[in-house]
Amino acid sequence: MRTLSALVLMSALVLGGCSGVQLPQETGEATPVVSASQDTSLGASVPANDPALSAFDLNGCTPDEVLLAYVRARNRSDWRTAYALVASPKDDYPTQLAIWNDSATPMDDFTIYETRIVEADRALVRVSYSTIGFSSLEGVPPEEQRGLVVVRDPGEWWVLEKQDDGLWAVTFKGPFD
Repeated sequence: MRTLSALVLMSALVLGGCSGVQLPQETGEATPVVSASQDTSLGASVPANDPALSAFDLNGCTPDEVLLAYVRARNRSDWRTAYALVASPKDDYPTQLAIWNDSATPMDDFTIYETRIVEADRALVRVSYSTIGFSSLEGVPPEEQRGLVVVRDPGEWWVLEKQDDGLWAVTFKGPFD
């Protein structure tokens, strides 16, 4: 049994690349898109990128890679990985699992435009996405359509923070929280 667990863990780490996160009670590929573009920024008051700060965490991952791993885990309903990539979850895993299972909606057309490292332990990632593909709207009851979210370019900022373990994690804060 230990051999099987070790093989599963090794396979997950090999397939997951730099997303070597510790999963709760168990043990994504990422495409980095890092830009320090200030002239394409959304909102003049969003802090600028600080090129003197490292974008890499202790696993060698950048904030955009971790965010992409989180979105891919959610889209696959891989709740253990998604939970492990969240900074200081407010709910325990079983509670969060029930919430996600009840409201699992994939994020379509997820695009990363820009990543800014604004503090040694804080990064902002500008993204756009929708929670349901437009081709999927046919036949969706009106009460479910109200749950649709569409964030188009110029997008919105997602915040990631380095945790005590030195790894980036997704927060659900805004850039000014």
